[in-house]
Amino acid sequence: MAGFGNRSSSGIKIRKFMIRQYFKLLWKKRKQNAFLILQFMLVFWVIFAAFSYGIVKFKSYQTPLGFEWKDVYRINDPFDLMSGDSVTLKNNLFTLKKELEAFPEVSAASYSRFIAPYLGSMSMNGGANEEEGITFQTHFMAADEDYARVWDLKIKSGRFFNREDVAGKYLPMVVNEKFVRDFMKGKPPVGFHCKYMGRDAQIVGVVENFKYDGDFSDEPAFTFVPLKKWDESYLLNFKVTRGTGPDVQKKVSDLVERVAGNSDFEIVKVEEQRTFRNNLTLIPLGILGFLAFFLIINIILGMFGILRYNIARRIPEIGLRKAVGASSGAIRQQFTGEMMVLTFIAFLLAFVFAVQVPFITPLPIDKEAYFTGIGAGALLIFGLVYICTLGPSQQAAATLPAKALHEE
Repeated sequence: MAGFGNRSSSGIKIRKFMIRQYFKLLWKKRKQNAFLILQFMLVFWVIFAAFSYGIVKFKSYQTPLGFEWKDVYRINDPFDLMSGDSVTLKNNLFTLKKELEAFPEVSAASYSRFIAPYLGSMSMNGGANEEEGITFQTHFMAADEDYARVWDLKIKSGRFFNREDVAGKYLPMVVNEKFVRDFMKGKPPVGFHCKYMGRDAQIVGVVENFKYDGDFSDEPAFTFVPLKKWDESYLLNFKVTRGTGPDVQKKVSDLVERVAGNSDFEIVKVEEQRTFRNNLTLIPLGILGFLAFFLIINIILGMFGILRYNIARRIPEIGLRKAVGASSGAIRQQFTGEMMVLTFIAFLLAFVFAVQVPFITPLPIDKEAYFTGIGAGALLIFGLVYICTLGPSQQAAATLPAKALHEE
């Protein structure tokens, strides 16, 4: 056991000595290595950003949407240019919805204000229950009682509001679980009373999720309230049965034009809008990834060039070391070690700057993802550097002492 301990202690001392030697060699060639260190730093920063951004968006993508976007269509404001009083407009709105639901291809239809999944719009409002000491600020949408059927909202507790709730004393609210976690302080949500939108309100139901701004977005605290006016602009959402072809759009278009007396509207397939909205995240992420890949390829090529150049210049040194007893493994270790130390210096400098960013300016992402991205990026770069040094260092280790000394 004592012998084993001595060997272990001796091995640690040798490694420490070698690391010091690597630093000395790199310091002597600091001018030649400065540009490579700067390249490494740039690569580290780009990789940190790419990994951090990717981790955040991946985590967001994994969280449930809380609704079903397939087979859902949206009509943008068919009555916007229609003249007439509010009573006529309201009657036409109900007529359009009733006739639309009568189509065999349509399973449900619902009106809502201009807030919708993948539309890129938002509204916020605040509320409070001063007796309970609860205040909140929440995204919200006004919709009719059939909205949950169109989007297949997952009810966690309670129910979605109905016509009786709309006609009742309190403004009915349906909130998501994020609202409950953020504001309810452990109190049961269903039946909770508060002031909201200037009215006495009551929570009648909780949906599991409603991440409406895109698959890669964060889910906000959200509230559904009923439509209270029928003289404004609305979206008409409708869901078709599975397997319905695109010809249903022509059929619906003819209906809307006949009832509304207006052809200035658009029928949008939500699936297409989802693709567009998600591309707003995927395209920048792809550009950042391509930039990181391009820099990595450049740095790899640079390392190969530098290592081969160093080996060619240091052939006599390699031959002399092998002649006095250095093993091939020691030669490999020397060249690999020098590059790993060079990479470590670049990482340390890049990390010093990167770690100060959260203290200088608010991050658009959470700190956990930011530092996880730094760790993952560092592992990737160190791994690539190590792999890239294997070939050239093996070439150096295969140098024959007699040949090297003869060339000298």
